[in-house]
Amino acid sequence: MITELPKPKERTYLPSRFKLSDWNSVASYFDELKNREINSKEELEQWMLDRSELEAALSEDMAWRYIKMTCNTQDEKIAEAFQFFVSEIEPHIAPFDHELNEKLVNSAYFDKLDHGKYHIFLRGVK
Repeated sequence: MITELPKPKERTYLPSRFKLSDWNSVASYFDELKNREINSKEELEQWMLDRSELEAALSEDMAWRYIKMTCNTQDEKIAEAFQFFVSEIEPHIAPFDHELNEKLVNSAYFDKLDHGKYHIFLRGVK
C-alpha cells in the first residue's frame, strides 16, 4: 500500500521558502499586518487569512523544533534551537497578537463578517 503524504498548502502571504532565523526575519510581517489599511469586509478577510498564514508558519516552526528536540535529546544544538524560539521569538509575538486582535475587533468591518463562519476564531479573539 502506497500512501501519499499531503502537500503543504501553498503560501500566499509569506514567501514559499520563508525561513525563521531570528525575530527580524518575521517582524516586518507583523508590522505590515499591524499597519495595513483595511477598507472593506473583503480586505479584512484577506488580512485575517494573511495573519493566519503567518501564525501557522510560526506554530509549525516551533512544533518542528520541539519534535526534533524530543526525538534527539542528546543534541544540544537542537535543544538550543527550540530554546531560541521560546526566548527570542515568542516574547515578541504576544504583544503583536494582542494588537492584531484589537485591530480586528475595532475594525469598522468587524460586524460585517459572517460570525457563523468565523465563530470559533472570533470567540478566541474576544
